[in-house]
Amino acid sequence: MPSISNAVTEVVSGDPVIQQCMARGFTNYSKLARSIQPLVSQLLGREVSVDSVKMALIRYSSRISREAQVRREVLEVLAKSSVEVRTDIVIITLRLHALSYVVDFLSKVMAEARFAAVMQSVKTITVVLDSETASKCLPMLKSEDIVDIQRDQAAIVIVSPIEIISTPGVLAYIANVLAQNHVNITHIESCYTDTIIIVARNDLEKAFTVIMKHIDSARKRLNRELKHPQHG
Repeated sequence: MPSISNAVTEVVSGDPVIQQCMARGFTNYSKLARSIQPLVSQLLGREVSVDSVKMALIRYSSRISREAQVRREVLEVLAKSSVEVRTDIVIITLRLHALSYVVDFLSKVMAEARFAAVMQSVKTITVVLDSETASKCLPMLKSEDIVDIQRDQAAIVIVSPIEIISTPGVLAYIANVLAQNHVNITHIESCYTDTIIIVARNDLEKAFTVIMKHIDSARKRLNRELKHPQHG
């Protein structure tokens, strides 16, 4: 049987906004406890008191505060990142056995492609190309090997410092802020220090604005901390 603490953690960890408020000390624990008490009771299958939920929230908040340093490392990576955009992108998903002949012609066209990325999964391979290169490749594919084609996509390439490789939470942070702003990620790929996020062309402006807003915010926050370091 899960404990009240575990149930509260499950509820709060699913809401990044609440987590951020708790980490920064903006939370009214009594009000939050009253708000989530019915859900916690439902998860446990028994009625729990608001006071016990409040105590679990306070304990969870202490843990969040201890983990704040990790989030600061995420902000440092974001602050040193830059963003590039590629439009007119096509995502082609193929059955895995198509790899046997796809590699040959991809190796020829990718050298001149404006944008190209390939990822292999358990049952499929995904090829992300600019529309011009895709138009050259599609006639070479067997129709029975094509699982899906997504057109009118755009790529946002986040170029980060080498620290991203050893810093947990950067990709999760980016995915969370996009989700909070109702931006759907159709494809995501990590390539060394580059993070490639593919979204529908209609979502490009919003996604770019959101990502840049958080990069700028990270830079400003770190600059403030450098100018006004806290002591004690």
